[in-house]
Amino acid sequence: MTDDRDIPGGQLFTGVEDVDDDRELGPILTPQDRPRGILSPTDREYLCGHKEYAQPQTDANRRQAIRERVVNGLKDFALLSVLLEPGEREKVFAELGQEETDEALASMVAFAYLGVEGDQHRFETCLEYGVLQGANIGQFSESVGRATDADVSISVEYDPNIEALYQRFEDDGELTDAEIGALVRAGRIGGDDLEELAESSRGFPGVFVGKGAESGE
Repeated sequence: MTDDRDIPGGQLFTGVEDVDDDRELGPILTPQDRPRGILSPTDREYLCGHKEYAQPQTDANRRQAIRERVVNGLKDFALLSVLLEPGEREKVFAELGQEETDEALASMVAFAYLGVEGDQHRFETCLEYGVLQGANIGQFSESVGRATDADVSISVEYDPNIEALYQRFEDDGELTDAEIGALVRAGRIGGDDLEELAESSRGFPGVFVGKGAESGE
């Protein structure tokens, strides 16, 4: 098991640079002056890169404290979902407002999705169970009866990694017709390349070998 002291501070909490959506990163990287939540104000400064420690052990202690707070914060949602009075729950979301509520919930979902390592079936199951729990708490079940089933279906589409596909093409790797089409649309291969690929299909429709293949070898 790797000791935290062996991990550079910038490698444990990463990912902001990979975010590619319509949200601006400025507010995320600027810790707000607000009371402690799951994270303390110092935790936020550390994660945003505004606080560093000269001693590796102090840095490791900060990371451990953050992990412990996150673990226990997540466990607290079991209490909050069941035991917090409806009026208090409504005040929480009223204070946030619709826009901040939506952003916070999206971030919670993103963190949970990362936590299950992108396992879509597992994530769907967790969401279905959570929706059922929520639907059977308080006024929902009282007004419409007991919820017995919830269905969540997630489909994630990715843009092709053109550089990885082109490298496979260069290295004699197999390519599907969809992957070849992506390379053509990106302008990475042309007519001569397509002729080579057509000759390399070797009787397997839809599967082509990159240009590194040499006949007779």
